[in-house]
Amino acid sequence: MIEDLSEAFSSFLHMYPSEEKSYWDEARAISARGGKSLVVDFEHLIEFDFELATETISRPYKYIEVLEKSIFEVTGQEMHVRFKNLPEIKMVKEIRSDQIGKLLGVEGIVTRVSEVKPRINLAIFQCRRCGEEIEVLQSGEVMKVPGVCPNPSCGRSGPFDLLEEKSEFEDWQRIRIQDRPERLRGGEIPRFIEAILRDDIVDKVKPGDSVYISGILRTIQERGRKSTKTTFRKYLEVNYIESKSRGVEDFEITPEEEKMILELSRDPLIVRKIRDSIAPGIYGYEEIKESIALQLFGGVARELPDGTRIRGDCNVLLVGDPGVAKSQILQYVSRIAPKGIYTSGRGTSAAGLTAAVIREEDGFSLEAGALVLADGGIACVDEIDKMRDEDRVAIHEAMEQQTISIAKAGIVATLNARTAILAAANPKFGRFDPKETVSDQIDLPPTLISRFDLIWPMEDRP
Repeated sequence: MIEDLSEAFSSFLHMYPSEEKSYWDEARAISARGGKSLVVDFEHLIEFDFELATETISRPYKYIEVLEKSIFEVTGQEMHVRFKNLPEIKMVKEIRSDQIGKLLGVEGIVTRVSEVKPRINLAIFQCRRCGEEIEVLQSGEVMKVPGVCPNPSCGRSGPFDLLEEKSEFEDWQRIRIQDRPERLRGGEIPRFIEAILRDDIVDKVKPGDSVYISGILRTIQERGRKSTKTTFRKYLEVNYIESKSRGVEDFEITPEEEKMILELSRDPLIVRKIRDSIAPGIYGYEEIKESIALQLFGGVARELPDGTRIRGDCNVLLVGDPGVAKSQILQYVSRIAPKGIYTSGRGTSAAGLTAAVIREEDGFSLEAGALVLADGGIACVDEIDKMRDEDRVAIHEAMEQQTISIAKAGIVATLNARTAILAAANPKFGRFDPKETVSDQIDLPPTLISRFDLIWPMEDRP
């Protein structure tokens, strides 16, 4: 059976992607330049042998091992086989227990990234009594140690010393993947799953990146204080990862929708129709709605010859009396935007908006905040005047440079926050005073006000 599999995979590697340049040729080229991974398009395997492709999804460990051995026989170098373009792409919330042990395609957004650590694959122990060296393959999270010394003249149960210089290590990193906001219905809670990266695919993504992952679903039994539980925590053992900067341009448009868009583009009243489609249940505010429409479409970012970047996104502030539908407008916009996040300033911290360094059992991880998760979209911040001053200061960089810089606990990083901000606030004294100027009644520091391109007063006039 193994010989038949090996022959089938060998034929596949010779025939695809084309006879002029096959996967064999690519594997030899990768081996010559010291690479470690051969990326295989899974659609090619489906085209070659549908049953073989189906079994690879159902029993990935066995089939990937045979494929990697076939490559080793030709190149003489151990190489990972990494599959992209699996036939079905799932959201994190759609992963279920019947998929344990199977190869899955998952899309999401990276919210947390740990540091890269060395993980032991093959541990070499030395018996302290007789000096015998013992090899122990490692799997799972707990270190396996020899039971007894295999030397017939010894046979003792230890003690054993780990010989780090002779043991085999590989790079290891843990990330957290969450459902992308634009793929959730209003009010849905995004689900997350942890994913393990190894060897040459570590350190490829950062918090806020949209990613496609091919991985094998694994589980770890959960532990209580005194005993193990009957429930398990699931995670993905990543086979392939690709960063995708998805935006509005990546949405698929059907021919019917394209025809409708072209017809609308020729309508002389198209601007009014777009304006009136924003929060249609809220009467009036035509100019405000038009400015929000322009904000949703966005501008074009420019980079000057000296490297200075000028943002193309517009920041809008609504300042109004209570009960003038500020929050409803923000919530509506966060729902209709392809990528939108709504948050309230009253319960939001600087770390929640920008990024935070999280202490975990095995070190520190970098976790993305709302502005990083909304990269390429819009962040709606309600009651921005209720935020603490030290928390508001944290968004200055995001509003102008559209980046988030963080340096804590030895982690130094700059994350993208190319996000348009739509914020709402109340006047300084709760309601507008007609005897005072509008500018005197906005209870926000000048450094923050200057970063808004449009500021709209919304008065409740009976």
